[in-house]
Amino acid sequence: MITLAGSALFDQDGGPAVWAIDANSAVRLKPITIACYETDRVIISSGLESGDVVVTADVNRPHDKQKVRVDEGDKK
Repeated sequence: MITLAGSALFDQDGGPAVWAIDANSAVRLKPITIACYETDRVIISSGLESGDVVVTADVNRPHDKQKVRVDEGDKK
């Protein structure tokens, strides 16, 4: 299971999703399944793989396939 900040969550057709960055540095909204909600984070049970890069901060509603730049200092 993967843990993310609650700020990473978005809605996609009534379900939870996150903006993930693909190999071409483009964002894509990916549907996820949440196993558990905690105070400031969520536990993801499916929809993401270990190593996926997820946008967790400074999100101003990107568009699907929009190119982004990852600040390597903040990448975890």
